[in-house]
Amino acid sequence: MPKAYVLASKGISLTSRAIRFRQWGFSFTHIAYCFDLTTPHDPAVVEAWWHGVRLGRFSKTHTPGTEFSIFSVTVSKEQKEAIELFLKRQIGKPYDWLGILGFVFFNPNLESKNRWFCSELVFTAFQMAGVELLKNTHPSEVSPRLFLKSPLLQFEYSAKLPKLPEVKGGKQEIRRPSPCNT
Repeated sequence: MPKAYVLASKGISLTSRAIRFRQWGFSFTHIAYCFDLTTPHDPAVVEAWWHGVRLGRFSKTHTPGTEFSIFSVTVSKEQKEAIELFLKRQIGKPYDWLGILGFVFFNPNLESKNRWFCSELVFTAFQMAGVELLKNTHPSEVSPRLFLKSPLLQFEYSAKLPKLPEVKGGKQEIRRPSPCNT
């Protein structure tokens, strides 16, 4: 059976710090769906980010050196297709700033329809495909910490985004990530 892949990262932004505080210090502060893992240190993801839902390389919006882990969920071919179709249809929709404030301030009633924050988006995609990651849970309640408590998630590997190339003598030194998954 196919697998659907989820990325959980340990952000360092002010928003990530607020989320970490709200999660009682839990280190993972962001959830994304992986569309392509052929570059394990920089997967292609769909994620709800500052300017809305986007599809692209994780490194395009995240700080070099950001730590992340990849998890999988075993799904049917039809469920995987439904998850990915739903996510593709969300690309370009705005970020749910009201919802994230509701999350930080313990008020699940603060949310905007047709807007997404990270874990809410990915959780909803699985839910719409008939994959119940957590029982009796509304998507607007789902923090990265709660998302990662799903018994369906299996750890695959951890990595860090590559650091930016260093400049020496006026030329960039290209450092390729090692092929290992650590």
